[in-house]
Amino acid sequence: MAGKTKPMSIVKQILLKIQQGQSKKGIVRDLGLSKNTLRRYIQLIQGSGYPPEQLIAMDDPKLEQILNQKTAINRDHFNDIEELFPWIKEELRRTGVNRFVLWGEYRKRYPAGYSYSQFCWHFQQWLKAQSASMIMEHEPGDKIFIDFAGKRLKYHDRETDKDIEVEFFAGLLGHSQLSFACAVESQGSEDFLSACRHMLEYFGGSTRAIVSDNLKSGVIRANRYEPEITQSFSDFCNHYQMAVIPTRVAKPKDKPLVEGLIRILYSRIYAPLRNRTFHSLNEMNLAITQLLEQHNNAMFSRRNESRRQVFESSEKQHLLPLPASAFEMKYYRTATVQKNSHLLLGQDKHYYSVPMRYIGKQVTVIYTADEVNVFFENQRIAYHKRSRRMHKYTTVTDHLPSSHSYMLGLSPDGFIQWGQGIAKEVGLYLENLIKSKNHPEQAYKSCQGIQSLARKLGKEKLIGACRTGLELKVYNYMFIRNIMENKQNVPLTQVPTLPFHENIRGPEAYQ
Repeated sequence: MAGKTKPMSIVKQILLKIQQGQSKKGIVRDLGLSKNTLRRYIQLIQGSGYPPEQLIAMDDPKLEQILNQKTAINRDHFNDIEELFPWIKEELRRTGVNRFVLWGEYRKRYPAGYSYSQFCWHFQQWLKAQSASMIMEHEPGDKIFIDFAGKRLKYHDRETDKDIEVEFFAGLLGHSQLSFACAVESQGSEDFLSACRHMLEYFGGSTRAIVSDNLKSGVIRANRYEPEITQSFSDFCNHYQMAVIPTRVAKPKDKPLVEGLIRILYSRIYAPLRNRTFHSLNEMNLAITQLLEQHNNAMFSRRNESRRQVFESSEKQHLLPLPASAFEMKYYRTATVQKNSHLLLGQDKHYYSVPMRYIGKQVTVIYTADEVNVFFENQRIAYHKRSRRMHKYTTVTDHLPSSHSYMLGLSPDGFIQWGQGIAKEVGLYLENLIKSKNHPEQAYKSCQGIQSLARKLGKEKLIGACRTGLELKVYNYMFIRNIMENKQNVPLTQVPTLPFHENIRGPEAYQ
């Protein structure tokens, strides 16, 4: 049965692994793809006409447009039964339950499944594999292992006079076991990716793959065969040309090095810091860095060399160089283009213009700390520098052909005529409000809000508020709303005079 199109982050992982010379078998194993799916995507990549480097650098919507093909996911009998093995193991502990009973239930669920003898044989092989262990040899520059410690550190905040608990992040290179550690505020995406970035900068390069636990900030949905990686973590790994290999759920043997590292750092970092009081995260990280250097320079217990020495001699030269620019986290939102040809980015409460023909369409907004990109059907239709000025507009003149005054029923003349129908002050106020904007369309939302106030609070209040606004030369919706809701129709310039009194000193008292 045909499945959903793979996320473009998975396609980029395929591209990276192909560039690194990994075998198809290894790609299938690491990414949890079927052979047919991998074969299909390789055909699409080869048929795209673009070199792999260019495809990796593309935005996901653009890449999806180029590779807009359906792929199939074929699950054979073994994949079906392998998912049931943990359940079978638990059920066999119950009274009266044996393999034959469970095989019967399995065949009801999968009528074309294995025979009883095959069922028993595969289950027996799975049981043997559960108790097996192996020595893992790590090639230089191949993998980084990362995880958060189970126990937290804390510092004392002087302003709030409270202890703040922080997370402890650790990572190491598989071959040399050169280690990195730092404290971060949380396990959220921004803190997690910031820690990963500082780790790569500490190592001075990136590896071909990164092995992570099933962290919520890195993995949306854990799955033995096809885990779903968060968009931000995929973007990070693609930026540094690393493949992502999440571990299996509750399988610490998939990352024994980092599990062991955390146990070591408990004694080499946690213990020396236990009696010290820190007052900021930076202060704590400075102390962690000093102890981390001691750890990396300490000799292995059974080898006459340190982690740092192994790294310098045999792994440093195998790391991939870091990109010229550091990773910048991307955020993804959907928005509907409003009638004034702008969309609202709720994060900043700021409006950005979009070409007029997309009014009423739902678009995808991909933004970073510095820029905002708008996509429609995988095509970029607008680009802006990000602004954090609340309730303001960033507008490209070409997006708003004001000569087309109809604007889906909205026009400056339409609002002005509506105001004049109430009173000349209202019409004049709306005219001045529209003229105060760089583009007439930017005033449409304010004009619509004033129309709404007239319906809710009455035309008489609106006339008084507009009269006050004209006198003070203040032209915006919030001013009119405050005047109408607070019944403040007296101009603020009219300050009442104090009556004469003998106790009041005159100007001569201040000479």
